[in-house]
Amino acid sequence: MRQASGTIHVFTFKEGLLASAAHDLRLRFERFTCRLDGAALKVVIDLNSLRVDGPVRGGVVDAGAYDAHRRDEIERAARKQVLRTERFPAAEFTGQATPRQGGFDVHGALALAGRAGPLAFAVTEDQGAYRAAFELRPSQWGIAPYSALLGTIRVQDRVRIELAFGETD
Repeated sequence: MRQASGTIHVFTFKEGLLASAAHDLRLRFERFTCRLDGAALKVVIDLNSLRVDGPVRGGVVDAGAYDAHRRDEIERAARKQVLRTERFPAAEFTGQATPRQGGFDVHGALALAGRAGPLAFAVTEDQGAYRAAFELRPSQWGIAPYSALLGTIRVQDRVRIELAFGETD
């Protein structure tokens, strides 16, 4: 069995009448496990480990833009109102990682917020590091996009996931 460590980044995108007053965001999960046993892949993410990296402006994360209070507000809202972590504290992906030239093709199911749905993505290998990027529609798992100010600021029903992993001993 092989284990991996790395980063899971989640990018959210704003929309709505007052979207110019909001920010696209980069978030990350600090605690997760990733195990590959032959072709069987299992990833478990502690959704309560969600943290805000910062707003994204012009494709660049501004890590210093938010103070601790603002970060805490966003993290709390994401955990309580969006992910409902009191009821669903973890996300779990189970599937197969099929080797191919330059990486893996991954197919399986993501269990999130009490629902399971299919998920497939490509993983590329670059000098011992494995990377993947793909988009999800949270509504597929019953997660309504976050909104504020009577819906004049909303988060789009799509998030971008970026994974970067390396094997651990």
